[in-house]
Amino acid sequence: MIRECERVAHLLVQSILAGHHPRGARLPSEHALSERFGVSRAVVREAIAHLKAEGVVMARQGSGTYVIDRPGRKGFHLKNVEEVSILEELRHILELRKVFETGVAELAAVRRTEADLHHLEAVVLAMDRWAQQAAHSPTEETTGAQWDDEFHLALARATHNPEVERFQEYLGVKNTAVHRVLWGDEGRVRGWPVVANAEHREILEAVRAGDPAAARRAAERHLEGTADRVSEVLCPAGETPEEPSSLEPIDG
Repeated sequence: MIRECERVAHLLVQSILAGHHPRGARLPSEHALSERFGVSRAVVREAIAHLKAEGVVMARQGSGTYVIDRPGRKGFHLKNVEEVSILEELRHILELRKVFETGVAELAAVRRTEADLHHLEAVVLAMDRWAQQAAHSPTEETTGAQWDDEFHLALARATHNPEVERFQEYLGVKNTAVHRVLWGDEGRVRGWPVVANAEHREILEAVRAGDPAAARRAAERHLEGTADRVSEVLCPAGETPEEPSSLEPIDG
């Protein structure tokens, strides 16, 4: 079944292709779109995030979201994690994240500002509060996955390179299925939100210290931990994976 955000993204693409929102045009507000498509504003935000990640629209602070290109013109496309059926392919996606996001952390440690640090700290604290609340009762408000996305996006913003930020947003959109597992009911039972946010804290402290090497190492540990957690979901105890799911060297 197609997820609501994917349906809305598809409808927006069709509207853009039909010329209802030409290049340079501002999209209707989240409220207007949620009314038009009969969905929540959270669904609209996720749908727009898909289009931003594909380079179709961009947000201008204080102004709105604008069409910047026709859909389908971008050459690079990464499969959604839910589309990946072979463990080796999933391992390749996680390796891509490791290569990219460790570099993001390293660069953020060099370029971060006090404002960047304040925002990162606020996200980590918000995620801590969410984890404590979710441990006792599930919440329908901002999810742990959304806070996780915001942490990594805030880290990308701290590089002060807009293309780094855009690609990080693209990775976040493509990782939603894994997020739902790791930050959903199963993840909460296993205590993964607390573990993952402790890893986020290590990255933040290295960035705060202005230590790029330490930031890279902390990000590497976090991505390897993520790979291990994904492997635990996809290959439960007693099952032998055909391909290694952790980020390991390849012999030969």
